[in-house]
Amino acid sequence: MPYNEKQKKWTMDYLEKLKEIRFRVNPEEYEDFKKAAQVAGYKSMRQFYIDALKEKANKINNTSEVK
Repeated sequence: MPYNEKQKKWTMDYLEKLKEIRFRVNPEEYEDFKKAAQVAGYKSMRQFYIDALKEKANKINNTSEVK
């Protein structure tokens, strides 16, 4: 099924509701992250990154409230 203008509009409307996080890593770090994600059973690097960021943010937010 070809992509049409209506689908394009829906996609653009959806993307406008999201924020984008982009970063670059050197190849050695990427391989380490990729291996860790595979060992942990992640099917995608995206989910691995999201979970890692959430875990770190929760840790920081929970410890900063105690002070």
